Amino acid sequence: MKYYSEFTKVYVQDICDALNSVGILMSDRTIKKPFAPENFETLTSLLQDYVVTSLDIYTFLNNKGLVNRGKCPYTGQSIDKNAPSWTYMNSRSVYLSREGHKIMQKEDDENFEKVMGVPYQPKQNTSNKSSGCYIATACYGNEFAPEVISLKEFRDNVLSKNIFGRLFIKTYYFLSPTIADKLKNMKHLNSFIRKNILDVIVKKIR
Repeated sequence: MKYYSEFTKVYVQDICDALNSVGILMSDRTIKKPFAPENFETLTSLLQDYVVTSLDIYTFLNNKGLVNRGKCPYTGQSIDKNAPSWTYMNSRSVYLSREGHKIMQKEDDENFEKVMGVPYQPKQNTSNKSSGCYIATACYGNEFAPEVISLKEFRDNVLSKNIFGRLFIKTYYFLSPTIADKLKNMKHLNSFIRKNILDVIVKKIR
């Protein structure tokens, strides 16, 4: 793991020790193994893939005061809750210095490029066509329906903040325009998708 400060070493080791002490294992494909700094290429992968994404792990670590300690996990700089943060599901946050936030974004983008083979291209304009939820709009009949807006917010606030979410978004926008176009005049299928898939997702993310 690449360390940016001495505080990072302590921060990572404390988290690994706490998780190992209660028998929580990290999953690497089909292999489960103890948490250890050498098992992570970056602090960003530890924070995003394990600490914040898992509600149980975040709650456990946060209750022990191991997530937010008044210092940036990357730089060790003193910070407070007015500092930038990386937030998952609008409820689980890691507070960072401005420099730390830039490091996290850089490591996240580098990981995306490593997996995908191409640089990550952030969404430039939320008002353009690519910002729409094609299938949801087709099923609800209105791009401004509350459910569609909830799905867009989930995309922007959760999915776009990690590599697997961005991969899903990229795949969705590649496939969904064609699917949505075919759904336009299929009212019964739209109703089925809306009630049995989309409504269930919206209920869980709200």
